[in-house]
Amino acid sequence: MNKPRIRTNLLYGFTALIFALILFFYANDRSLISQISSSTPEAFEETLNNVKIQPYYDDEKYYIHGYSPTVSVKLSSNNRVQLNTEANVDTRSFEVIADLTGLGEGTHEVKLRLQNMSSAVTGTITPSSITVTIESRTSAKMKVEPVVSTANLTDGYTLDSVSVDPEEVTVTTGSQTLTEIDRLVATVDAAKVTDKNLSETVRIQALDKDGNTLSVESDPAEVTVKVLVSAPQKQVQLYPEQEGSLASGVTDVSLSLGETTAILTGEEAALDEITELAVPVDVSGIRERTTQKVTIPVADGITVEPHEVSVTITPQLATSSTPSSTQSPGSNQSTNSGGTTPSSSSSSTTTSSSSSTKESSSSSTEASSETSSSAKK
Repeated sequence: MNKPRIRTNLLYGFTALIFALILFFYANDRSLISQISSSTPEAFEETLNNVKIQPYYDDEKYYIHGYSPTVSVKLSSNNRVQLNTEANVDTRSFEVIADLTGLGEGTHEVKLRLQNMSSAVTGTITPSSITVTIESRTSAKMKVEPVVSTANLTDGYTLDSVSVDPEEVTVTTGSQTLTEIDRLVATVDAAKVTDKNLSETVRIQALDKDGNTLSVESDPAEVTVKVLVSAPQKQVQLYPEQEGSLASGVTDVSLSLGETTAILTGEEAALDEITELAVPVDVSGIRERTTQKVTIPVADGITVEPHEVSVTITPQLATSSTPSSTQSPGSNQSTNSGGTTPSSSSSSTTTSSSSSTKESSSSSTEASSETSSSAKK
């Protein structure tokens, strides 16, 4: 009678144990997962751009080209310090390698790989491979052609001269590429060619007949291009302009310029407003013929050639009147005794002299008038 009851109690106990174990493992499993999750270190990542490719090949025998010299590298690490070390261009130890050893002339696809990367850091290269053209290496001397655009040259200005130094350089490239070179150029930035002389350091480029850039090494890699520009010029007439007060006893002056024209240089708009130039001449205190050097005045931004001109100043002095002749008693006596009286003869000479003096004065006045009209006051 007791055996069925015992079996029932055992069944209940076994079932309770099963449920207890289930609850135990369920509770501990959540704790274990939490512990595992908390113990997993955080992963750090950083992408590096423009990482230079280091090709390995016989650079004395071959010349390589046709590939992009840089790639991107994505770094990953659980160690932030190690990641920063490899990310910094000054402290990194890794290189991106393109191993070309064993390859001959021609075009090849080469797999890239990382070398000397820290064991705590992993990296992924993008792109993972490059296409490289290998040619036999050769060198030649070639002349450099300076290229200067006038697209931004100020209105009225012209290119005076363009020179390059040195005029000849040594070019190293592939043997096939060398035959394709049409010219070497040193192109000056057009935005810098305006209204001033220019001296610019410019990198050399090799172009084919279609204007495409070819891969070359140049020694030197850069040349100096000098550009000289000329500003607009205009020839104008010069005229003397009297200044100051005439000296005592001087009725007028004659002004004569050694040069009657001058060349002006400056902005075209400013030159268009000038048709002639006045040369100021100070005549104060001048009583005799004098020659002076006078600076030609011009506005700011304009230059003049010559800078100065010689001026000859000729003053005209006031003339004194001729005194009348006085007859002596003896003369009267002679007049009374003769046919043609001396007094009559004397009177005729005085008139002539007076007439001559008036004519001279009249001529002087006309000359003075002509001289005055020749000099603008």
